[in-house]
Amino acid sequence: METVWIIALLGLLLGQSQCALKLASYYSDHMVLQRGPQRAVIWGTASTEGDTVTAVSSSEGHVTLNDVLFGDVWLCSGQSNMQFEMKKVMNSTAELSAATSFSTIRFMTSQHVKSDTPLESLTVQQQWAPPTDHSLADFSAVCFLFAESLQPHLNYPLGLVESSWGGTTIEAWSPPEALSDCPTVHYDPSTCCPHDPLVLWNGMIYPLREMTIYGALWYQGEANLPHPEVYDCLTKSMVREWRAQFHNNSMGETRADFPFGYVQLAQVQQVSYVGSFPALRWAQTANHGYSPNPDLPNTFMAVAMDLPDYTSPYGPIHPRYKQDVAQRLTLGALHVAYGHDDVDFQGPFPSGFATDEAQHTLTIEYDHGHTPLDIRSNDGFEVCCDDHQQCGDHSRWVAAPITAHDASHVTVSYSGCGSRPMAGLRYAWRTTPCDLKQCAVYAADSGLPAPPYVTNSPPV
Repeated sequence: METVWIIALLGLLLGQSQCALKLASYYSDHMVLQRGPQRAVIWGTASTEGDTVTAVSSSEGHVTLNDVLFGDVWLCSGQSNMQFEMKKVMNSTAELSAATSFSTIRFMTSQHVKSDTPLESLTVQQQWAPPTDHSLADFSAVCFLFAESLQPHLNYPLGLVESSWGGTTIEAWSPPEALSDCPTVHYDPSTCCPHDPLVLWNGMIYPLREMTIYGALWYQGEANLPHPEVYDCLTKSMVREWRAQFHNNSMGETRADFPFGYVQLAQVQQVSYVGSFPALRWAQTANHGYSPNPDLPNTFMAVAMDLPDYTSPYGPIHPRYKQDVAQRLTLGALHVAYGHDDVDFQGPFPSGFATDEAQHTLTIEYDHGHTPLDIRSNDGFEVCCDDHQQCGDHSRWVAAPITAHDASHVTVSYSGCGSRPMAGLRYAWRTTPCDLKQCAVYAADSGLPAPPYVTNSPPV
C-alpha cells in the first residue's frame, strides 16, 4: 500500500468514494484544516505504486469532502478532567445551547485505543462535526469552552481534536524518546486505566502526527501524584518530543515549538492537609512555578487550585467549573500563542523579599511592583523554621499570616518560628488551599490567582 501525501490549498474541495484511494481516518466532512501560513497536510493510501494523485483523485477514483473550513487546529489531551464532557459542566443546558451559535468551531474525538506498537491509523469515535446539543454533549468541556472563549478574538474557524482517557499516566502518552530521558516508575497493573508507558502514545497520538496543528492543550497529572520528581522530568521531555514528532511528520508544517497550554491541577476534596498535590503542581511547571519558563518555552498555564467543587456529583476530583479553566487558558493562548502582549495571562508571582528581623516579618514583592494586588484572605503563607537555614523533609512549617499589604507587596509574620531562623517560604501549599476563588493573592485587574510557590532556602 502506497502512502499518498498532498499539501492542501485554500479552496480545495474534497469528498467520498468506494475506491482503493483512501484518506486518513480523521479527514471527513465538516473538518477544519490548518490555515496559512502553515499548510495543511492531507495524507492517505492508494494501492497503485507511482500513480499521480491530484486534488485527491487518481486512476483509482476520487475522494470528496464537503463543508471543509480552514482555521487553527488544537489538539486536546490528558486524563479525566480533559475528557470531562460538556453535558457535565456547571449550567450545562445553557452552555450547550449557547455553543450551537459557534458553527465554525468543529471538533472530533479519538476512540480509546491502547497499543504496544505504533498505529498508523487513528480509530475515530466521533467524526468532525459542528456543535449541536447532540454532537457536543460528550465532547471535552475544557477543549470546546477554550475555543468558544478564544474565537471572538480571532474571527476565523477553529478545529479541535480530542484524544484523552481518564485515569491515565503521563508515561502512557509519552513517546519512547521522552521516556528514555527519565526514571522508570512501575504502576499497579490492576488499576482501571492504562498506565503502561507508550500505550496511548502508540494508539491515540502517534496516528495524528501527520496532521498540521497550531497548538495543544494538556490536562493531566492526578495519576502521577506519587512521583512528582519523575513528572518534572517527563513533562519537559514529553512536550519537547511531541513538538519534534508533529513537526517532523507533518513535513515541517506544524511548528517545531508549537504552543502548549496546560492546566495546573485543581483540588481533590475539602481537606486541610498538604498531601501530594502541591509537589505535583510544582512539577507541572518544571519546578519554576510559572509558564513559560526556560525549561518549558512557549507554554502557558491555567491555575485551577482555587476552583474546588466539593459537591460535584462526579467526585470532587472532577470540578464542574470548566468555564474558568477555559477562560484562563484563553488568556495564556492569546499572549503566548497569538502574540497579544497586552493580555495579562499570569497571576502575581514573587519577585523580591525583604526581612525585618526585629518585627519577625517578611515582605514579598510581586511582579516587580507592576501588578496591583487583590488580597482576599490573610491565610495561605507558611514559613519553614530550621536552624540549618535549609528546609528538608522533617523541617517544621508554621502559618505566616498576612499582617499588611499594599498595591504590590504582602507582609507576613514569621513569629511562629520563635527563636529559630526562618529558612523557607511557601504559598498555597495544600491539596485544597482555599474555597472557591478565595485564596489570598489575586491580580486586581485580571482576577487571576497567584500560583503555588515554594522556596526551601531563606527567601532573598
